[in-house]
Amino acid sequence: MERVRYLNKQVNSNERKNFSGWWKEQININGMLVVYYSDLTTVSSSNPLYGENTAAGFTSGDLLTSLFLLNQDAMTLSKFGLSIDSDLNGVIHPETFTEIFGASAEPKAGDLMKLSEYGVDRINFPKRGDTVYQLTEVIDEFKTNALGGHYVWFFQAKRYDFSHEETTTSVPGVSSEAGPWVGAGVGNTPLDDNDIINQISLKNFNYDTDNVCSNNSVYGEY
Repeated sequence: MERVRYLNKQVNSNERKNFSGWWKEQININGMLVVYYSDLTTVSSSNPLYGENTAAGFTSGDLLTSLFLLNQDAMTLSKFGLSIDSDLNGVIHPETFTEIFGASAEPKAGDLMKLSEYGVDRINFPKRGDTVYQLTEVIDEFKTNALGGHYVWFFQAKRYDFSHEETTTSVPGVSSEAGPWVGAGVGNTPLDDNDIINQISLKNFNYDTDNVCSNNSVYGEY
């Protein structure tokens, strides 16, 4: 006598389609629009020491509906003290993703996600604008794989305020965040409330005039 096995994928395809449809419906109903940028960096073009290609850039942004959970000020204790990050995790339905980016397209670590709809009503907008996150992990197997099926992309992301990759000049469509911080990358705006710190530091050493190198990148010339 043949035993009934609920996880037999030869007989539960309809049930798995129902789960996939449920996920897609939840994302469309409860999700928010984001602007999604695909990373154009390749392994062969990346700097072997820093793992970045500052000139690679990203594709032009496309609107995508994603269901996500924002965790501001996630604290990690280390021997150097407290590290306070802002991270993001959520889900993307594969059918929605391929409809926008083409057949067999997949989100991947390194891509950018701008929370355009979420940030449109920030306090003092547009001085404080929509935040940008970089995907650090994308998987299709998680603890909610009901019936052993694979229904959505689960992703984790970090606030994009740690990179020196050129995004505002070499990449069309990717704009800097608006907010009170200083630095490089999408997550920073050079001219803001803290710009006086840069002015004071130039009195100590001005890389544009005191440095014999033409490249004032924090990475040096390579």
